[in-house]
Amino acid sequence: MRIGDFNGNKVQVGDLVRIRQSYSQKMIGKMAIVTKIWQGINVTIHIVDSGEEHEYHIKKLEVV
Repeated sequence: MRIGDFNGNKVQVGDLVRIRQSYSQKMIGKMAIVTKIWQGINVTIHIVDSGEEHEYHIKKLEVV
């Protein structure tokens, strides 16, 4: 399943993405890997440098 990111690029599980918008300023700019796509508009991502998992709306991410 592929869905569009912030720029309209297609995202799928395993893609490397950059967080463009977040409630937490420290998360903006972090690199992550998409681990799950659900409800067609949200994804679960694995943050590369911390190993944490978070859920984000697809429009807050950018495919690298």
